[in-house]
Amino acid sequence: MTRSGLIFPALIASTLFLLMSCGSDNTIPQSLSGDKEIPELLDIALRPETDPATRFTALEPVIGRSREAGETEWLEAFLGKVLESYPADPYGAYYLMAMAEGARESGSGDLSLDYLRRLLKNYPDIEIKGKSLHLLAMEKIAAETTNPRESVDMRVDMKRHYPDRIDQGLNLYRLAGEYRKIGEWDAMYQAYQSYLDYPETSVPNVPEARSRVLSDLSFHSSNKSWTMENLDDLVATVKYAIRNQDAQLLTRMQAEPFFLMNWSQETSDPFTHIPMTLGSFLKPSIRYNRDLEAYSNESEAFLKTTGWSWKIRTWILYFRRIDYPADPEINGSWEWAGIYFGDRL
Repeated sequence: MTRSGLIFPALIASTLFLLMSCGSDNTIPQSLSGDKEIPELLDIALRPETDPATRFTALEPVIGRSREAGETEWLEAFLGKVLESYPADPYGAYYLMAMAEGARESGSGDLSLDYLRRLLKNYPDIEIKGKSLHLLAMEKIAAETTNPRESVDMRVDMKRHYPDRIDQGLNLYRLAGEYRKIGEWDAMYQAYQSYLDYPETSVPNVPEARSRVLSDLSFHSSNKSWTMENLDDLVATVKYAIRNQDAQLLTRMQAEPFFLMNWSQETSDPFTHIPMTLGSFLKPSIRYNRDLEAYSNESEAFLKTTGWSWKIRTWILYFRRIDYPADPEINGSWEWAGIYFGDRL
């Protein structure tokens, strides 16, 4: 047997010895043991003289195959040992990202976040396939942490360091939501105002995001004179204005903005906010129900009225509870927000 023939088995044996301190079951997982290339790649990666770039080249396929085989726990333990042995490895960010993804897939969300925090704190940013690992870590932490202040920090850093690589509008919208959670109202409205500078932004699962923000900002800057603390008092005042054909009072009680629309429309439709002088429709024949509609709830109330117009006789007046924690005196009060034409569909 040649000298080189003796060396190769020895290297494999040394690799397996090193792995015994890495895996949860002290060996290469059974699902990977049939891959004859893995011991060779691990041997290259674990040699003390191997430079970081070569180690990364050797470990990248090992990481991929381990994840494909579902061996995330073994991979996590192994990469942890690699980082322990080579703490200054500039590819540490990549290994920690792989560990974080594995922990997340196995249901350990908190551990996954800890790995991402270590990635940001201890290792320089690197790009893999054109993607910044620091940016990916920030995005994941911002989306998954239960600490809104940490999410704020991540989104502010993303905005500052990666302005051309993120959806700025979406980031600002979500940043505003985190400011809301911690009660930083000025910062929240500032973020919402900046979000409006990105009209092309689409917020997943919130199709009316832009119209809601516009409405919130409009309410924030208004005098809020139409609000009333008690729903019963607000409904009674509107009924009084209708009964006495008091156009001025009726106008004063309308929220800003005030919508008029069919049930099938959305408030984001600009045609729902066309100014209309309701006083011109007032007449003695208008009637309103004594009680609110049965589908009213703690946040929304509906009052059926008839006789406004011969074209559409039924108008449902819509009242809603105000969500405005920036001012405790206003928050939880009520406003007359609009009118739906016709009976509820």
